[in-house]
Amino acid sequence: MAKKQSTKAMILELLKKNQSLSVNGISNFLNITEMAIRKHLIKLESEKLINSRTVRQPMGRPVSYYSLTRVGENVFPKNYDLLTMEFLRDIEETIGMEAIDQLFERREERLRQKYRRRIFIEEPIAERVKALVKVQSDNGYMSEFHEEDKDQLSFSQYNCPIAAIADKYDKPCDCELNLFKSVLGTEKVKRVECIAKGGTACKYVVEK
Repeated sequence: MAKKQSTKAMILELLKKNQSLSVNGISNFLNITEMAIRKHLIKLESEKLINSRTVRQPMGRPVSYYSLTRVGENVFPKNYDLLTMEFLRDIEETIGMEAIDQLFERREERLRQKYRRRIFIEEPIAERVKALVKVQSDNGYMSEFHEEDKDQLSFSQYNCPIAAIADKYDKPCDCELNLFKSVLGTEKVKRVECIAKGGTACKYVVEK
């Protein structure tokens, strides 16, 4: 017998299919009271799976419309990893590992230029690390900043969008570490845990 979907899953699926819905719209689809729907939406919004926007109406009160965030979109299965791995395998077999390395080095350089617009080398190291954490979170890495002690800072990334690739190739992780050293302006950055190597997060320690 098929497993019954939770209300949370049904709401996410509705928003995926319809792009944007009001509480009333979701209630009509699911035949559940608006009060119950609002409780689920508050929980989903706190988990950063959805966001809302308020739309003024010609008559009456403004209406809030809900849609999926990037994190919410990632709840749904995608075959990007499989397709990317097939491309990389073809490149490796036809051109060689040097071509794979060059691809990730070019990606590193693009990211370096992009990140330097948001991470300013003249700021204190703690502010630089916080800025990096914000950039990584915006890119879907679910990053968190920690201040270990007076000598160390650290940050953890609980999601790795390229984990499947990093599981086969070491170059992406090497480039990420080089990128962080470059944009933070210090060589004193060390990776102490890695999702691709079986860790629960990618954790970096930065010496002050």
